[in-house]
Amino acid sequence: MTKKDSGAWGILANAATMGIHLVSCTFVGLAIGYFLEDWLCDLGWCYKPWIMLFWLVAGIAAGFKNMYEEARKLQKAEKGRPDADGS
Repeated sequence: MTKKDSGAWGILANAATMGIHLVSCTFVGLAIGYFLEDWLCDLGWCYKPWIMLFWLVAGIAAGFKNMYEEARKLQKAEKGRPDADGS
């Protein structure tokens, strides 16, 4: 972590980023499932609501994966940072 990212505001920013990852991935998965299901129903292959549910679960899984990777990145950065007392 750089000096700019340290402190309470840096921690808050990182937590907000992790939350945004989860929510945005969930909505993207839901949108893909909704529009794919709508398109396939127009073609005559209607599997409501299974396609949308599959992509929703895939989006949630991608969000948790992104949160996990961000947490690992923060742990690695924290491990390399010197202690606050200067030792």
